[in-house]
Amino acid sequence: MRFVRGMASALGVSLGALLLPVNLAHAGGPLLVRDNGVPYVFSTAAPIPYRTDNGPLSATVTEATARSRVAGMFGVWEGVTTSSIAYARAGFVNATVAFTGGDVNTPDEFDAVQTDCGNGVQSPIVYDADASIFMALGIDETSVIGIAGPCAANATQFITSLAVMNGLFQDGAAAPVPDISTDEFDAALIHEFGHFSGLDHSQINVNCLGGCGPDDLTGLPTMFPVLLHVSQKSLSVDDIAWISRLYPQTTGGTTFANTHGTIAGTVFFSDGQSHAAYVNVIARPVDTGANQDRTAAVSVVSGYKFRAIRGNPINDNPTQFPPFGSLTPGDMGLFEIPVPAGSYTVEVESIDAGFSDGSGVGPVQIPMPGTAPAPSATIVVVAGGTNSGNDVTLIGTDPRFDQFEGP
Repeated sequence: MRFVRGMASALGVSLGALLLPVNLAHAGGPLLVRDNGVPYVFSTAAPIPYRTDNGPLSATVTEATARSRVAGMFGVWEGVTTSSIAYARAGFVNATVAFTGGDVNTPDEFDAVQTDCGNGVQSPIVYDADASIFMALGIDETSVIGIAGPCAANATQFITSLAVMNGLFQDGAAAPVPDISTDEFDAALIHEFGHFSGLDHSQINVNCLGGCGPDDLTGLPTMFPVLLHVSQKSLSVDDIAWISRLYPQTTGGTTFANTHGTIAGTVFFSDGQSHAAYVNVIARPVDTGANQDRTAAVSVVSGYKFRAIRGNPINDNPTQFPPFGSLTPGDMGLFEIPVPAGSYTVEVESIDAGFSDGSGVGPVQIPMPGTAPAPSATIVVVAGGTNSGNDVTLIGTDPRFDQFEGP
């Protein structure tokens, strides 16, 4: 079973409604970044309003139960004390020109609701009880538990988002897919509501793909690209750090600035000059005997602020698609990792080859060039501070110039 990030990778090929092209995500933290390098986020002047489907989640989960579970899923993110994010249910999904209200249970009705989301009108949570919407979208209804992502943004912030929940995994039937537990299903949708809020995937303790122990599972992010264990229902240190970085709590005793700092640096090719983008960078706490290095790591992708595709006026018209990401040269291999105050080492790795498209980590999934150096020396981070200059130089990458070129 897998999560799917980025509705554009799944929905943009389907029913015609235009969503933000989330496949251009800048990531390992924020899902989308503005052209000045600042992540898109929702306004926190008021709780983010969402609307729920007025129909059952499945043959065995009523609307009322689904509504309560959705509130609890949003509550997991809202419960982060160092974050200011909040949500509020605004009622049932609004009727539109082509949707008269009630249960969103056909592809045409979903198309109408999705279009309304794309127009910045409402943020719907849709229950796909029989997976007919997933099937109409060409999404594998036997492996994808949910999809979510932003629908519309203005020049500075998100306006609306959407999520769709696959009821086949909670319908009490063994076919076409066996049910998963309530906690597993809710873990998957808590992940999707992270995308709803503007978070991308995170790759930490990737060894868990082949099986791992309890400490590694504790450190496995909710925003890991796939559902591996029910423990992902609880947010990891990485999830907490990034939702707090995007939506920092600035009042009270547990503000983001009072509890977290930042590790920053640049990943370079072996020449020590050329920036290496799309490398996974992990800050691991120095272990003092409780395996904190496995339970409390935080990550980001190098170049997470940088524009993955340079626009041109023919096929990347900024009046049609916003130019996501910075073109500042210094952002190309930059990494910035929000971490709780403490002592850390930094290590790098390639994004797993199995994470691509809707399950991707970072703006582009390509193998890391060369090999990784040993983890860094200890880096001390104080609350409210940034420890900069923690550069990483990859080993054995191709030379910057070959015999046919000159510097």
